[in-house]
Amino acid sequence: KLRCILLHKPGEEFNQIGRPTPWEPHGTSLAHWRMAEKIPLDELVEDHHNLVDAYKAEGIEVVIRKPDPNDPPYQVKSIYTDDVCHPAAYGQVILRMYDNIRKGEELPTYQTLAEEGCPVVGMIMNHGMAEGGSIGWLDEKHLIIGVHFPRTNTQDPEVWRANESGHIQFANIVKLQDPEVDVRIQPGYGSRIGASHYSLVDRHTSVQDPQMLDPYLRKWMKKEMNWEFINPPDEVCVKVQTHDPRIPYIKRPPNTGVVLEPRKIIVNEGNPKATKWFESIGIEVIEVDVGTLVRPRNSGSIHCTAGSLIRDPEPKSY
Repeated sequence: KLRCILLHKPGEEFNQIGRPTPWEPHGTSLAHWRMAEKIPLDELVEDHHNLVDAYKAEGIEVVIRKPDPNDPPYQVKSIYTDDVCHPAAYGQVILRMYDNIRKGEELPTYQTLAEEGCPVVGMIMNHGMAEGGSIGWLDEKHLIIGVHFPRTNTQDPEVWRANESGHIQFANIVKLQDPEVDVRIQPGYGSRIGASHYSLVDRHTSVQDPQMLDPYLRKWMKKEMNWEFINPPDEVCVKVQTHDPRIPYIKRPPNTGVVLEPRKIIVNEGNPKATKWFESIGIEVIEVDVGTLVRPRNSGSIHCTAGSLIRDPEPKSY
């Protein structure tokens, strides 16, 4: 069960969109700011409060990260707190993200965690790259780290969303705390093929077509964890181009959002067909209006907005 979560309240950084970016080439377009539109700040804040209220209604403690300290502020992607830090075995690791728009989030994140008394047990440094979207705890003893670039394949280690150095650093921090954790690199390069940690609904259970996974990863999950894949029907899925020649298109399953407890998830409004299907297979769904924080108006998912800080240990008999 989820007990404590890290969120970021949208602030003045969103009013900077349309001005020259602080990084080269100092562009002013929405593309330079990695935004689909310039969303009014009051709408973003309203949806943020909707999210806070939804978590609090479920008895979950909400920690709000410190605001962007830059003058002027520019970190319009800091609403996606799942990316900037991630748990090791006994505390959080501050990650190092490849994107100019996200550089500098480490400081307010570290300060927030310190003030909350949350242990920070390491940081990704030097040329290491790692983001929360690439790191997936499948249970307390199994961890995968995907090495990939989120939009197109690349051979430049400076711009990978996660690279070998980031993988090794994160794995070493985890292994020093708990040598029993099996840390695997997700095979292959290019686009992310099947992020199972983004599709969880229960322990060792995800909503996804197993054929969309790397075959070696799928075999490992089944052998080591007796993983259950719930293959969703086509009518609740979306066909997505991957830019990966091995699998040009994947069947993206319906968004499982954030798991609040086994078989209970929180998702953004707007997909009643998927909600009805989830409920038909025994999954409780909490819907919340956060349209300005997620795709298509923004660039992430409700899962991206949620930095999980505390969860109950998994029952030994589960």
